[in-house]
Amino acid sequence: MDYIAFIAGLPEIAWDDRKLSLTVAEFREQLKDYIIPKDEKWMDLFFLPYDNAQVLRLLNKQEPDAALMTVYPVKLLEEEIIEPDKAVPPFLREFITDFKEEHLRYDVSPENVLSWMYYDYMLKSDNLLVRRYAEFTMNLKNLVTALNARKYGREISREVIGTNEFAVALRTSNAKDFGLGMEYPYVEKVLTLMDNDNLVERERGLDLIIWNFLEEAVTFEYFSLERVISYVLRLMIVERWSKMTAESGRKVFMEMIERFRQSFQFDEQFK
Repeated sequence: MDYIAFIAGLPEIAWDDRKLSLTVAEFREQLKDYIIPKDEKWMDLFFLPYDNAQVLRLLNKQEPDAALMTVYPVKLLEEEIIEPDKAVPPFLREFITDFKEEHLRYDVSPENVLSWMYYDYMLKSDNLLVRRYAEFTMNLKNLVTALNARKYGREISREVIGTNEFAVALRTSNAKDFGLGMEYPYVEKVLTLMDNDNLVERERGLDLIIWNFLEEAVTFEYFSLERVISYVLRLMIVERWSKMTAESGRKVFMEMIERFRQSFQFDEQFK
């Protein structure tokens, strides 16, 4: 299906935008008038990480986060945890069961197990962009994770997810670029970024790599669902950084610091 009218009405967004004329929530609301059920299922895939985060909170007896842009209402997720009813995607239902039975399928943290299962689910999609985006972002996150693990003396195999050749190389290679630089040009860019001690600049650089991928992925797509997907994923990036005002910037920065502190043992300069 073509989304000519919908795409034509979307405001332009640029990498360096700091003021939004359309929020992600508004985008999703407007899209409801145009999207067909099959395409909606593909679109929902990109919001499922919020459901993953919400489910992890609920399973750990924490209060739900109302700010998360989940696909499924909190009440439905709570009911799914109490009594599975096939209302959520199979990978999420299986994770809930495994978590409750204390028998996770991979030897990594629960968060990483759920991410692993989510990406496996995405990679089985019959939409090419869904599969390409899933593999690209999984590889990128794995690379960052492996570089941090190497830097702080953690076991890479316990941090990396997936079984593709990229993940295998991260687990087995001792080369600086894990032997991936020739085949994956963005690896060198990530290596350079990870040498930057400024976490905000580092995160910004990683988002730019994703942004460029999303633009290139739809170069010859004009009014398709793929163009709509690329737009909303880029809009998510712009919205995230638009919140980096003087008031909220320090909060976001400290959240970045805390994520790294929880995952890796920091040098004294970060403590």
